[in-house]
Amino acid sequence: MKMSHAWLAIADAHRHTDQPGATLRAMDEAIDALVGRTLLTVLTVYPDDGVVERSYSNLTARYPVGGLKRICDTPRLRGVLETGEVFIAQTREDIIANYPDAETIFATGCSSVLNVPVFWREQIVATVNLLHTEGFYEPVHIPIVRSVAQAALPAFLERLPLQRQALS
Repeated sequence: MKMSHAWLAIADAHRHTDQPGATLRAMDEAIDALVGRTLLTVLTVYPDDGVVERSYSNLTARYPVGGLKRICDTPRLRGVLETGEVFIAQTREDIIANYPDAETIFATGCSSVLNVPVFWREQIVATVNLLHTEGFYEPVHIPIVRSVAQAALPAFLERLPLQRQALS
C-alpha cells in the first residue's frame, strides 16, 4: 500500500456514520499494510482524570475496548505523555524494564513496541501502540505511523465519555 492510498482509505472512512470505529479500522489497516503489526491499540487520554482508556484494539479478546489504566501506574506511558516523544522497545529486556504487563505482552508473541502520541492543539489526545516480534520496529517507522495516525485525528477527537468503572 502506498502512503497516498492509506490517506485516501482513512479519508473515505470519515464518510461512515460508524465513528470513530470506521476511521480507526482504516488507520489500523493502513498501518498494518505500510509498517506491520501483530497488535494495535489506541489509548484515549483523559489527563484530568489521570487515566487512559483503550478505545480501539485489533485483538479485542485479549485487549478489550474500554479497558482503563492509571497513567501513574504505567511509567513508560507516563513518559510518552510527559515528553510527547515516540517510544520504541526493541527487545524483551526493553519491555520488561518499561511495562508492568510485560508477560501479557509476551503472551501475544510480541517483544517489540512502538508508542506514538497523537496531538491536537499542543495536547496529546491519544497514543497509537503497535506490537510485533523482537527488533521489528525501527526509527524509520516513526514518520509513517505518526502521519497515518494524525490523518485519523477526527476519530481521536470524537472521544466518548470516560467509562466510570472501577480501575483494577
